[in-house]
Amino acid sequence: MSLRIPCILILAATIPGAATLQADVIYTNFGAGDAYSSGAGVIVTNDNSAWSSVAIAFTPSANYDLTSIELVATDIIPDDLGATVGIFADNGSGQPGGAPLESFTSGPLGQFGQGVPVLTVTSLLQPLLLANTQYWIGLNAPVDGLIVWNQNVTSGLGFSQTDGSGNWSTSNEDQGAVEIDGTLDAGVSAGVRPGPPSVIPAAAVLIQTADSTPATPEPGAWWLAAGGLAAIARHVKRARFANQKQ
Repeated sequence: MSLRIPCILILAATIPGAATLQADVIYTNFGAGDAYSSGAGVIVTNDNSAWSSVAIAFTPSANYDLTSIELVATDIIPDDLGATVGIFADNGSGQPGGAPLESFTSGPLGQFGQGVPVLTVTSLLQPLLLANTQYWIGLNAPVDGLIVWNQNVTSGLGFSQTDGSGNWSTSNEDQGAVEIDGTLDAGVSAGVRPGPPSVIPAAAVLIQTADSTPATPEPGAWWLAAGGLAAIARHVKRARFANQKQ
């Protein structure tokens, strides 16, 4: 049974000081102004044997405490389903391993093909990310959900995905748009890791920001991606309707 930390969906403007949070960028493939592709991406499915079905690797250049994760995910078929995000250690074989170091659950997502705000997941546990060590950001969808991790526009390539039975494979296609931020961990640099906070909050926070400017892909690529995903959506709708009539 996977560990899920409940999250709260709120607007960034309601959090005092949210705009002044200082952190270093550990990894990003967003374009200028948090630009991403609104009409292309990879479908994230549910996998009964793996916590996430799509994951992107990154390697910190120094010791960091995770502060936040930014990404863009949308629904092909509008519904009230959200997505789950997790950060993972590597399993030693170049794939995500075990339970997430920290996980988050989003609220309802925007419609695929439209410009939607970037989701910012704020870490409460702030797990330590060691320098020159590979980690993973994974995304999962609810059962019967059709969620898209929207594509980056900076030619960031390469991710791992499962086959629905927990078996990972590597893809060299475009990554979903993501940014990982953190603060330098002075304790590790000095040889002493600070202890955990005396009180750990019960819920992580998912902030929906509105300052992003989604990029518009080239027309050919946009329609190829959007048209293909729309066809899948129609097929799934027909299948669900047929099942309901039986």
